[in-house]
Amino acid sequence: MQEMETRYRDDFCQRCGEISCTLDFDEALKTILDNVDHCLDVQASSIHLVDPGFQTAAVVAARNLSKEYAYQSTIRLEESPLEREALKGKTITIADARLNPAYKKLAESEGICSILCAPLKSKDRIIGSLWLFTREVRQFDQGEISYVTTLASQAGVVLNNAKLYQSLHTLSEVGRAITSRLNLAEVLQMIVEKATQLMGAKGASILLIARQEGTMEVSATYGLSERFLKKGPVHVEKSLKECLDHQMVIPDVSKSQDVQYPECLAEEGVRSILCTPLMVRGRSIGTLRVYMVQPREFSAEDRELFQILSDFGGIAIENARLYNHIKRDYEDLTQDVWQWYDWGKRSPNI
Repeated sequence: MQEMETRYRDDFCQRCGEISCTLDFDEALKTILDNVDHCLDVQASSIHLVDPGFQTAAVVAARNLSKEYAYQSTIRLEESPLEREALKGKTITIADARLNPAYKKLAESEGICSILCAPLKSKDRIIGSLWLFTREVRQFDQGEISYVTTLASQAGVVLNNAKLYQSLHTLSEVGRAITSRLNLAEVLQMIVEKATQLMGAKGASILLIARQEGTMEVSATYGLSERFLKKGPVHVEKSLKECLDHQMVIPDVSKSQDVQYPECLAEEGVRSILCTPLMVRGRSIGTLRVYMVQPREFSAEDRELFQILSDFGGIAIENARLYNHIKRDYEDLTQDVWQWYDWGKRSPNI
């Protein structure tokens, strides 16, 4: 028994070392499955990552499974009991999936018998699950279950770090793209599109403080219906006013007093909102908001990434406005010079 524990411990240290050696997301996935298959002698495996915004999971890596399994778009959590248990931090096994109503179809299509599902945990969050499959009936012993559970926790940390690194890289590219554009409409549209993609949201909007006192103007949107956009004027006092000063999270709009049109949000299928101010020279000019279809608590990493995107947006908006201002002044000056020398009423196109 002691010899087996020592072997598990030594093997675990080696596997964790190999898994932790990369920040490349795809390489991390491959390394995790390589090591799981090697140490537990299973015939197939996969990694699922949960999308908390949509209550679904996605297959991000698969080994020795069909293309139909590997490329399925989403797995609804309500249809996968093992996935739901993994999200509670539990490691679950099924000795013979062919006898389990929830997984009988999967067992028949993939030729599998036994399943072990362990949570992928990063800090205090479950970000997905690690699945092991055998093609013969197998009872995983307690040592194997404990080993996989611990290895999955380490893998969760590595995947979260790699995903964060990937997001930061994407954010850097977005920042360069946004801040290099001088057309204000293009800048605003890019911000809402990238915010939606980065946060896995249903949609996003930018609301800028309007000249008309006490109201905000919807200046750019993405992923939202025309009916929702025509809901009525947005009043500063009634619509997340505090967001003009600091970032706000509305985890469940149905229970919030800070939203102006709760019935319209419900019709649109919006359940939670993340909102942050757009700042220019230390002054709030409006807000950037993303809308989720499920109640959601945002991690510190999510909120920080969103804030960085908002900061990029503020810089880009200021650049675009300054460019438009300088361009307008130049055109006015050119016209004045042209008229001063009595060359006509219209300045040339220079």
